[in-house]
Amino acid sequence: MTTKVNKKTVSSFLKNILIMFRGTLIAQAITVFIGIYIAKLYGENAYGYFGFFISIVSVSSIIGTLQLENCIVTAKSKEESRQWFRFLTFSIPIVITLVFLLLMSFSMVIELEKLNSTILILAFFGSLLVTYNLKHQHLYTFDKRFLILSNTKIFTAFFTVLFQYLFYTSFPILGLIYGFCISQFTVLVFNFYQHNKNLGKINFNKIKTEIKTNSSIISYLLPSNVINSLGHNLMPILILFFFGVEKAGVYFFSTKILATPLFLISSSISQVYFKESIDLKKNKDRNLFKKTKKIVALNLVLMSCFVLVINTIGISILEYFFENQWADLRSFILILSFLIIARSTFNPISSLIVVLDKNKTGLFFNCYLFAINFIAIYLGAFLNDILVTVIVVSLFGGIGYLVLLNYFLKQLKNNK
Repeated sequence: MTTKVNKKTVSSFLKNILIMFRGTLIAQAITVFIGIYIAKLYGENAYGYFGFFISIVSVSSIIGTLQLENCIVTAKSKEESRQWFRFLTFSIPIVITLVFLLLMSFSMVIELEKLNSTILILAFFGSLLVTYNLKHQHLYTFDKRFLILSNTKIFTAFFTVLFQYLFYTSFPILGLIYGFCISQFTVLVFNFYQHNKNLGKINFNKIKTEIKTNSSIISYLLPSNVINSLGHNLMPILILFFFGVEKAGVYFFSTKILATPLFLISSSISQVYFKESIDLKKNKDRNLFKKTKKIVALNLVLMSCFVLVINTIGISILEYFFENQWADLRSFILILSFLIIARSTFNPISSLIVVLDKNKTGLFFNCYLFAINFIAIYLGAFLNDILVTVIVVSLFGGIGYLVLLNYFLKQLKNNK
């Protein structure tokens, strides 16, 4: 009987991964193949400002939920999950508004140029949209509605490139941002249509009790993930200020190209793995360590193959297509390949930080990544060579991820 149950669980796990993989594969194919044409259309400068915008949105969306969206997935009952969903619907606009009031105050102190101030305002609306969509994704995950979650990824990718293309003529610099925001809004309307029945009265006493129970999320996971996001997203902003918008655009586009399969793998596996690992840990199932090792090995093989292809045939095709645009793209992609491979081994299983309640460990690691970024930008600016910055970020960031992976595999092995 147990064997039959295990086989059924494994089958369901693989089926859900394939559903997510299909949606993410199509979405990434749209993003890459049409996105390369969009990149040629807009050029390095527009991508530099778009990278600035995405970096702010990425960090703000993490703060916006206070990382409590994880409680939607880890909830012990359907009603508890819905309570978190309702609470976040209420709290997200408040938190995002406070974040951007702080950012706007800071921008006045450092006297940002007018265009960057405009991007900050657009980033406010972009952050609201992205954060709300993130909340909906976690409710889909709790309900195991992976098919609809997969399809929303396809819709988001399609509408993003469509609107970015349509806005190019009227907005050759900010069209990328406008297209992104309208795409997120379109998907959000669909998400609210799917989940409108889950809106209702909030039991604030219950939420208060649950926040105390999950206090490590706010104490450790929130600052950890904020610092992690800053570690990943601060570099395009720093490069923009220290080396100019063109170099920021090349860096952002390089990471986007390299991270495409990483995002494909992470989006396909991470949400399914998150829910599965919670269930396996609750049941003290010994298969968690074995499944995790298989996922890590598969990720490593897939990413290594992609990196080999993109650094040989791929870069030659890109250089031919872009002609004289996107200088330094070859160097950036080659140097950043190590970091991307290392990240790919841990990112899809990063939910273990929450599942094993290792939020403090995650915080220490992300502080390390954050420090590496500042050291890298300082050395690059001091030597007036952006390649020094990229080398330091890739080398020491990659080593950090491999050490973190080894730590968590040991934790799983010891807890078998």
